[in-house]
Amino acid sequence: MNDKDTQRIIEQTIRATVAELKTAGLMNQNTRSAKERTEELLRQYPLFKQIKGRKQTERVVAAVDEALRSFSGDPYSEIIRRHYFERQGLESIALDLNISTKTARKHKKRLVAALAAIIFSDETIQEIFFK
Repeated sequence: MNDKDTQRIIEQTIRATVAELKTAGLMNQNTRSAKERTEELLRQYPLFKQIKGRKQTERVVAAVDEALRSFSGDPYSEIIRRHYFERQGLESIALDLNISTKTARKHKKRLVAALAAIIFSDETIQEIFFK
């Protein structure tokens, strides 16, 4: 057996192992973007904030708190709180803020993108420059 044969056997074994792990659900390929994960994190944030004694959860909550504080001066930061934490629709929020739904959606998208860049900075850079 030469080096090429050995290399071929190794590659076949790796492919078969990865396929089995994926089939068994043990190897998960995350296809959600940093923005999508940020939105899911924001939806779950009120629940996470209530959980005490879990170090990873507390670190995530602290990271989100810090990121949200960085937008405290933004006049549209209320959209994030009301939409994700209080589960209000953008139409209702827009009406209360005396802006159009399109404007509310634009600012929500902008703020989520900025939060994603802070919370998932490495992934965001990867998405922007390497995908």
